[in-house]
Amino acid sequence: MIDINTSLIFQIVNFLLMIIVLNYLLYRPIRGVLKERREKIDGFESDIERMIQKANDRGADIESRLAEAKREGFNKKEEAKGQGLEEEKLVIDEANNQAEEALKKVKAQISEEIVVAREALKKDLEIFSADLARKILGRSFS
Repeated sequence: MIDINTSLIFQIVNFLLMIIVLNYLLYRPIRGVLKERREKIDGFESDIERMIQKANDRGADIESRLAEAKREGFNKKEEAKGQGLEEEKLVIDEANNQAEEALKKVKAQISEEIVVAREALKKDLEIFSADLARKILGRSFS
């Protein structure tokens, strides 16, 4: 059986004093350090979340700027292509006009040469016909 005497009361008081002393000297400082660490970790986590959000916002901004730059580049390319086609049409039209002019000049020159050749042949026609008749008939016409 257990006897309750003064030594048990002394041990209970000693135990309670030890808990109080340990609480002030050991547990409270450790809990304080743990609380500070938790606060720092929470602060770091909120900073990380803010930075991630900021990075996502910047990424979205960069994406939108890139898309806008692509649109502008495409529009400028199409505009330049349109200008190139217009210039090409002008150059081709000018080349066609020059070719037509040259063709008209050549046709006129050929027409002139045909007229000159006909005149020359008309002059020689009598001589050729007489020579031809003489060769075919074997005698001369005079």
